[in-house]
Amino acid sequence: MKTAMLIGILFVFVNGLLALSSYGTSAPVVNDTVDPSLSILTPNGGEAWYIGDTNDITWTASDTNLSPNSVYLWYSLNGGTNYSSLAEAIANSGSYPWEMPSTESYNARVRIKVSDSFGNFTQKASTSSFTITYVPPDTVQAVNVNISNNVDAIITWQPVTQTIYNTPITPDGYIVLYNETPYVDDQFYYFLTETANLSFTHLRVARFRSQMFYRIVAYKDYSGRMADVLQAAKTNPDVKLSLADIKQALASQTFGGGK
Repeated sequence: MKTAMLIGILFVFVNGLLALSSYGTSAPVVNDTVDPSLSILTPNGGEAWYIGDTNDITWTASDTNLSPNSVYLWYSLNGGTNYSSLAEAIANSGSYPWEMPSTESYNARVRIKVSDSFGNFTQKASTSSFTITYVPPDTVQAVNVNISNNVDAIITWQPVTQTIYNTPITPDGYIVLYNETPYVDDQFYYFLTETANLSFTHLRVARFRSQMFYRIVAYKDYSGRMADVLQAAKTNPDVKLSLADIKQALASQTFGGGK
């Protein structure tokens, strides 16, 4: 009898231990150490955007654990030396409408940052600079070259009265460029002179050249940068300055040797 009671007590005690020894299994622990994927689509370098416009900053970003409202945007007007905040903690929509700042820049860039819920992040800036300028004058029309005296080339053109958006404008002047071949690339048109008139006489050119091609560009100098570049060009008449060089000089605010 005593033996039976002892076995019964031990059985109950063992069952109690088994009840206390139950356990559960947690969900798998994920440790994400991969940074999100990010690509800037626009502006990524070379764009010409105008003050007063609204342009879209566009990007693609993806990650398995991308956080909601995890995109941050900045812009720079000095090539990335300093950045100003544009938008914080916005959704990864891939597009953000940006009203252009009222300050001109030939070295503008944007920077984007995106992060995931594990603290991983990716940050990128525009690959190269883009420009933010005032809406430029329209293309010069009716350029005519008269070499009837077989000595001089008299170049004339019609005045530009509107911008590329068809709004009224009065240019500050015209840049006369030349080339001996009919290339259309900016790199192959070289600075000849700057004038506020609607004509220019290229003296004695017909005596030394069998052919010559001219291009006229109207400009509006809102910031005074163009005046500095053109003055430097006039002070260095032996420098062969292309239209591309003029644009680069506006961007860098420097004037160097020619080609």
